[in-house]
Amino acid sequence: MTQQTLRSTLENNQSPWWVQWINWGGHNLEKLGIQPVQFSEAVLLATAQKHTQLSDWGDEAFREGLQTLIKALNQEANLSLIGRLLIRKQLVRLLKNRLTIQATLKQHPDILELSIQRPLIITGLPRTGTTFLQRLLAQDPKFRWLRFWELIAPCPPPIQANVNTDPRIQSGQRLIQQYQTLAPAISTAHRIDAEIPEEENHLFEHAFASVLFELRSHIPTYDQWLQQKDMVSEYGYFRQQLQLLSWQWSGQWLLKAPAHLGSLDALFTVFPDACVVQTHRDPCTVMPSICSLAAIIHSVYSDRIDTAQIGQDWLKILTHHYHQGHRFRQQHPDVRICDVDYNRLVHNPLATVRQIYEFFGDQLSDTAAHAMEQSLTRNSKLNKASHRYSLEQFGLTAAQVNESFS
Repeated sequence: MTQQTLRSTLENNQSPWWVQWINWGGHNLEKLGIQPVQFSEAVLLATAQKHTQLSDWGDEAFREGLQTLIKALNQEANLSLIGRLLIRKQLVRLLKNRLTIQATLKQHPDILELSIQRPLIITGLPRTGTTFLQRLLAQDPKFRWLRFWELIAPCPPPIQANVNTDPRIQSGQRLIQQYQTLAPAISTAHRIDAEIPEEENHLFEHAFASVLFELRSHIPTYDQWLQQKDMVSEYGYFRQQLQLLSWQWSGQWLLKAPAHLGSLDALFTVFPDACVVQTHRDPCTVMPSICSLAAIIHSVYSDRIDTAQIGQDWLKILTHHYHQGHRFRQQHPDVRICDVDYNRLVHNPLATVRQIYEFFGDQLSDTAAHAMEQSLTRNSKLNKASHRYSLEQFGLTAAQVNESFS
């Protein structure tokens, strides 16, 4: 792949002129010593409380993550003015969600008595087919899966009967359209829609312990803090959120997040009967793909993208997850995890699905198999743009990647 091809792919991700103009103005203000958008824990907390008229945060351990994140954003992220405005809005939304989640759990304590049985959880390095597999399995009507719109606004708890009419669908779609405007190439790297399955990393944001923050910005001190956590309390809070989202909805949970790979110990501590699937793909393909996605998302929040830095950041993040997962499996050989090869999944998806069902003692129904076949047919007809990337684009070599994952 030529460097010119790579440049043309990046050129497709040019932000609108008005975004560049606003960010230019922000940089000029910075030169004058003026920062119009500040991140202050006290101000963010007070703003969320004012908007919701609520004050009970539940377990306040989340504030350590919030404080670490704010410090990293202020000192390391090199955010544009648009990026600062967006992140401030996101942080307030997350804090408002946390307040309303706590209020709902207090008002309806029976929610925490709900059982989360045998959740099917897909993990593995990112860009290894986890999204493809989850969205294929989601065609089975027995599963309950998370939609983007309920991840960004989980309260009030969604009602199953209103799944196609909830007003939050439109809010979610508007947010997606905003991202697509600011980073036109984002849909090429990762298809997103308000009503299709999305990963639960968004729920971990309510504990301010999520890899999604790292996907948006260069924040190495936050990454260092996150890697040192055992995550048990965060998975406990994640379980409470699933209980809340199960309250007026039935079905076996179908979940997916690559970040689970780095926290399998916490996952199985909180969900001892979890049915975990781990996908596998050549890291030399995984690395440039996730770096490309990260660079596209970074461009929403910063107009000074350092692709080599992104390569180093994500090599560190993913090798940590990989080795943590490998270590857990070596130390717990009795824990049954279903391994799925990316190439087999892509070329024989239904056979792979049957393998997964059989591994966990289940059987794929004819109804579910037919729905999956129809989904595969529909998706094959979509006009998908090619997601182009290379290791060299992010300052990486195959030898370096292979050594890091060995």
